[in-house]
Amino acid sequence: MSNEPVLQSRDTRTIFLLGATGYVGGQVLLSLAQDFPTFPVRALTRNVSPSKVTQLQSLHSKLEVVEGSLSDLGIIEAEAKKADIVIDVAVAGDTDSVNAIIRGLQQRSRAYAPTLPPIYIHMSGAGITGDNARGELLAPERLWVDTEFDLKLIKTKLLANACEAIINAGKSGEIRTMVLMPGLIYGIGPGIQKVSLPHRFYLDLAAQAGHAGTLGPGRNVGGFVHLKDVASAVSAVLKGALNGGKTGEKIGEGEQGFYFVVSNYMISTGEFSNIIGDTLYKQGLIAKPGSSPFSASVAEKAGTFGHTIFGSSQFCRAERLAKELGWSAEHTETENLYESIPREIELAVKEMKLKWD
Repeated sequence: MSNEPVLQSRDTRTIFLLGATGYVGGQVLLSLAQDFPTFPVRALTRNVSPSKVTQLQSLHSKLEVVEGSLSDLGIIEAEAKKADIVIDVAVAGDTDSVNAIIRGLQQRSRAYAPTLPPIYIHMSGAGITGDNARGELLAPERLWVDTEFDLKLIKTKLLANACEAIINAGKSGEIRTMVLMPGLIYGIGPGIQKVSLPHRFYLDLAAQAGHAGTLGPGRNVGGFVHLKDVASAVSAVLKGALNGGKTGEKIGEGEQGFYFVVSNYMISTGEFSNIIGDTLYKQGLIAKPGSSPFSASVAEKAGTFGHTIFGSSQFCRAERLAKELGWSAEHTETENLYESIPREIELAVKEMKLKWD
């Protein structure tokens, strides 16, 4: 008989959520409200205002706001100490906040033993596997499969350091850890932040360059996934952590707790940027459609993070979610990326209020 807890309708486990006001966080709140309606959520929120609280509570009625930012490590540690579950969809590589979460969860686990260890679900990204191809399409050294994933094989520490800290924290058994790694996310968000980081990143560079562009030739490729599928993956992992997998068995956690969140489809950066360029051209914001490589002076503004994440290819396959939890990228199948991105770009242009050369 399984020792895993079974989710009951009266269950009231507490969730501490980081990133609630972000692009992914808004959709995650909706999924939590639907899939775990009895679980109260405490959400870390900076620059709190009545309108912001109202927006968040419209996504999840059992939400309380905790005022603070990722730099408020004492607040994060204290909230993690009080939580049964921490879900972090804020900044993937912010090791200071990750370590604060770990400290808090360790204190909780030690203070309330022999109760079940707290759960920590962290969102990193498929960019952790990037090959630093500088926009070229290189022959892949390997196909990254999450059921065989080994963090030791990751060459860049840009995002790996945070994941390494999480995995190490789980080795003692005091914390149950799972790391989700989505590819390029698309779809309009229901929360405060409507448009994803890659869209805003490329729009900012396009405004500086006067045209849509790529870092290097833009031949690098990666998998993509709809925002709703990313949020459903968070819920699927949490359900699995509480109830077991499809047949009740324990799901992957710790060193086996990596979950790629991608569909079976891929897109090149050049193709993605062409959609952006065509959209901006139709709006009369740039002089020509499509895209071309950014000049060296513009590209260098992307920094190490930009080149590592957006100039790389990621060849990843999401097997653990499907095999252990029965997840599929159903919204990616029904909500077409090529139809969605132009709408997202139009919305982002209005939100960002960029000045166009």
